[in-house]
Amino acid sequence: MSLVGRTIGRYRVTDRLGEGGMGVVYRAQDATLGRDVAIKVLRPELGRQPERVRRFSQEARAASALNHPNIITVHDAGEFEDGPFLVMELVEGESLRALVRRGPVALAKVLDIGTQAATALARAHESGITHRDLKPENLLVRPDGYVKILDFGLAKLKEKEPAAESASDATTVDAGLTREGSILGTAAYMSPEQATGRPVDGRSDIFSLALVLLECWQGSHPFLRGNILDTLHAIAHDRLPAPAHPPGTVEWGLLRVLEKALEKETDERYQTMKDLGIDLRRLRQESEPGRLPPVAAAGPARRAVIYGAVGLVLLTLLAGAGWLLFRSRQPAAPPRLEYTQLTNFADSATSPALSPDGRMLAFIRGESTFVGPGQIYVKLLPAGESLQLTHDDLPKMSPKFSPDGARIAYTVEDGSGWNTWVVPVLGGQPRLFLANAEGLTWIATGATPPRILFSEMTGRGQQMGIVTSRESRAEQRTVYMPPEESGMAHRSYLSPGGKHVLVVEMKSSRWLPCRLTPFDGSSPGTPVGPAPAQCTDAAWSPDGKWMYFSANTGNGFHIWRQRFPDGALQQITTGATEEEGIELAPDGRSFVTSIGASQSTLWVHDSRGDRQITSEGFAIFPSLSPDGKKLYHLLRAEGAMSIVGGELWVADLDSGQRQRLLPDFLMRHYTISADGERVVFVVADDTGRYPVWVAALNRRSPPRQVTASDARKAFFGPSGDVLFLGQEKDTNFLFRVREDGSESPKVIATPQFRGRQIFLAANGLSVSSDGNWVVEAGPTEDLPAGVVVYATVGGSPRLVCEKCAQFNSFERGPQPPFVNWSPDGKFLYLSFHGSIYAIPLRPGQVLPPVPASGFRTREDVVALPGARLIAEGAFPGANPSVYAFTRFSIHRNIYRVPVP
Repeated sequence: MSLVGRTIGRYRVTDRLGEGGMGVVYRAQDATLGRDVAIKVLRPELGRQPERVRRFSQEARAASALNHPNIITVHDAGEFEDGPFLVMELVEGESLRALVRRGPVALAKVLDIGTQAATALARAHESGITHRDLKPENLLVRPDGYVKILDFGLAKLKEKEPAAESASDATTVDAGLTREGSILGTAAYMSPEQATGRPVDGRSDIFSLALVLLECWQGSHPFLRGNILDTLHAIAHDRLPAPAHPPGTVEWGLLRVLEKALEKETDERYQTMKDLGIDLRRLRQESEPGRLPPVAAAGPARRAVIYGAVGLVLLTLLAGAGWLLFRSRQPAAPPRLEYTQLTNFADSATSPALSPDGRMLAFIRGESTFVGPGQIYVKLLPAGESLQLTHDDLPKMSPKFSPDGARIAYTVEDGSGWNTWVVPVLGGQPRLFLANAEGLTWIATGATPPRILFSEMTGRGQQMGIVTSRESRAEQRTVYMPPEESGMAHRSYLSPGGKHVLVVEMKSSRWLPCRLTPFDGSSPGTPVGPAPAQCTDAAWSPDGKWMYFSANTGNGFHIWRQRFPDGALQQITTGATEEEGIELAPDGRSFVTSIGASQSTLWVHDSRGDRQITSEGFAIFPSLSPDGKKLYHLLRAEGAMSIVGGELWVADLDSGQRQRLLPDFLMRHYTISADGERVVFVVADDTGRYPVWVAALNRRSPPRQVTASDARKAFFGPSGDVLFLGQEKDTNFLFRVREDGSESPKVIATPQFRGRQIFLAANGLSVSSDGNWVVEAGPTEDLPAGVVVYATVGGSPRLVCEKCAQFNSFERGPQPPFVNWSPDGKFLYLSFHGSIYAIPLRPGQVLPPVPASGFRTREDVVALPGARLIAEGAFPGANPSVYAFTRFSIHRNIYRVPVP
C-alpha cells in the first residue's frame, strides 16, 4: 500500500522513490523546515518484526553518529501506525548498481568512487563503526559524481556490541527474505570472515569495497556463482582470475591495489581503510590528463611504494603534477592581480597555510580571522576536495604544517589557556602537542629533533613572549618579550636566513604594528610595516628580501609589503573587500590570503513584529532607551588602532530617523544612564589609549574625560559615580571614579584572566542599573563558562550558572550581557548559551531563587515563576516584549594572489 499523500509526523509524503530488501523510500516534505527529504519505512509485508525494527534503529544510530559529506545524513527517526521510519537527506542520483548494469565503469570514475567511499568509511572506522553491508545498491552516485554511502542497518557499533560478534546474523537476516536478489546482493559482497562466520572489523569493509570496485571496473563479479553457498565458498577460497589482457600502467596499479584489498586473510590485507584510500587517491591523480607518468609498476620497490607506510609522502608528491599544471597556466608577468579562488564555502574560510612544498592548503572553516569556533580543513591544490580534520567546538587559530607536511599544528583556547594541538594531514585523532604554546611554527633546518618557535604566557599579567625550543621544550630561550605586562606577542615568523623574526603583537586588546626582531634575542627590535596600523599577520618571501603584512591602517585590512629591512612600503591589495592572513608560496610568485566582507544589520522586535533599523555598514551593540522609544547603537568605523570601535548613533523607533551622536569619538563601549540623559563611554583614541568619557545626550554641556588610564567597559554607578574595568599589574579590577575625575578606588578584583580571556572578561562584565551589582563571566580555571554576581559594597559572590556562558568571536562586537537587569529593576535577563530569558523580580529582589550549584539546564531557568524565552542574541529594554537584535553576514574564502 502506497503512502503517497499521507503525513508521517511532520513529513508529508509526495512521491515513491523505490524499495530495497527491507524498506521502501519515499520523497516527503518537512512541514517545519520546508525542505524535501527522503523517508524510509519498513516494507509492509515485514510488519513489526523485532529484528527489522532493531536494524532501523541501528541505521539511525550509526549514520547519525557520523558527520561526513560522503555518508547519508539521517535527520530524524520515529514510529507511526505502520511501524518505524527514518528521515534522511534527499540525494538525487542513481545507485552504483544502476551504473554497473550499463556495463563496465570507466577507470577514472571507478577510482573517484573508490576514493570517496574509502575516505568516508575511514571516518566511520575511526568512530568505531563497521558498515558490514557494502554493495553497489548501498552506494549512491549523484549526477556530479559525488558518492553517498547508504544503509547502516547492519553496521557494527563498537561501543554497543561485543568485539567478538560475528556477521553471520546478517546472513540469517537476509536469508529469511523471499525477494530474489536481496539474499544474493548481501552474500555476494561479504568478506571471507563474514562468509565463514568469523569475527569482523574494518578490514571486512575493505574486502567488500574492493569487490564492489572490481565489479564496476571489469563489469562482472569474480566470485558470483549459481547459488548462495557456492558464492560464499568462492569468496572464502577461490583466487582472483588473471586479467584477460595486460592492462596499462594505472590499470595494473589498480589491479595490484585491489588484489591486496581482496586477500583472504585479514592480516595480509590493507590494515586500515585510510591506507586503501591513499593508494586509490594516488592512482586517481595518476589517471588525470596531463599528469606526469608514474614509475613502472613491477618489482618489490614498486610494491613497497604501493603498500608501505609512506602514504603521506605519496600524497604530497603526486599532488605535484597538478601543481605543475596549475603553474604552467599562470602568466609569467600578469599585468594585474588576478585572484584564483581556492575554497568556495557559503560561510567563511580563514587562516590559510601552505605545506612546505606548496601542494596542500590548510585553513580554518570559521568566521574569525584571529581566534574563534571553527574546524581545521586541508585540501590538495589546485582543485582537490576539502577534507575536514577536526570535529569539536573549541576556538582555534593559526594552523601551520610540520616540515614533512605530515601534521598540522594549530592553537586551541580551551579555557585553560593557549595550547597547541596537532592533527595528521590524512585524518586521525587530534592530540595536545604542547601546553601554553600559541602560534607554533617549526624551524625547518633539518635538525633532529626539530626546533620550534611559539608564544607562551609568562605568568605576569597578560604578557606573552616569543620563545624557541626543541619539541620537548628543551633548550628553550626567549626571542622577544613585550616590555609591558599587557603586551601579547601572538604570532612569529622566522626569516629564511634564520636571523630575524617578524612578530605580530597586541597590547591591552588592541593590535600593534608588526615588529622585526633578531632571532638571537639580543634586542627588542623595531616596528616595521605600515604604522599606525593593526597588523594581524606577516610572512617572508622565500628569498628573505621582502616582508609581507596583513594590516589595517584605517581603511580595512589589506596586504602590504616592505623591502627588508627598512625599504619603502607598498600596498598590494585594495578595494571593498578585506584580506587577512598571508602565506607565500614556496616559489615566491604568489601568496594565499582570506578575502571577504562582513555586514551587521540591526533589527527591533515589538508589537509590529521584526523591523530592520539599519541597512548599511556594520551596526553593533544596540541599546534601547529606558522609555523604549529610541535605539542607540555603534556603527563600526575602521581605525588604525582599535579592534572593535564605532560611532554612536540613535534611531527614533516611531519615525525611523537616525542621527549620529558625538561624531568626534570612536567608542569601544558605552552605557546609557537610567534616566536616558547621559552616556558614559570608552574611547579608542589616536594614541592607542582607552580613556573613559561622560557626555550629555542633548549636547547642552561638553563631553568630559574622567580617566586617563585604559578601560574596557564603563558604567554609571551609584550616587553619580562611574565604574570601569581596568587593570593593575596582573589583575583586573573594577574601579570607581567620580565624574569630575577625582578618586579611583578599586571596587572589586576580578579573577586573573589569561590571554584571550582578558577580552572575554570585558565582554562578560555588566553592572546593574543602580550600580550596586556586578556580573562577571568566565572562562577562568575554576569557572570555564560560568557567571557570578558580586555586590559592589561587599558580600560573597553568588554563582548564577557554571556552564551557561557562550562566547563569540570578537569580530561580531559586544554580545548581550550574560546577566543584566531592566532599567526599572523589574526583570533580570539571563543569557543561557546565547538564548535570552526574562525573569520577573519582586520589589527589592536582585536575583531570582538560584540553586546553590547555579542553573545547570535551560529547564532550571524555565521552571522559575514567570520566566520566558525572549530570543537568541536579544538586547531587551524595560519591556521584555521589545528587544533589539543583530543579523550578521560574514563571508570569506581563500584565494591565491600573484605577487606583482
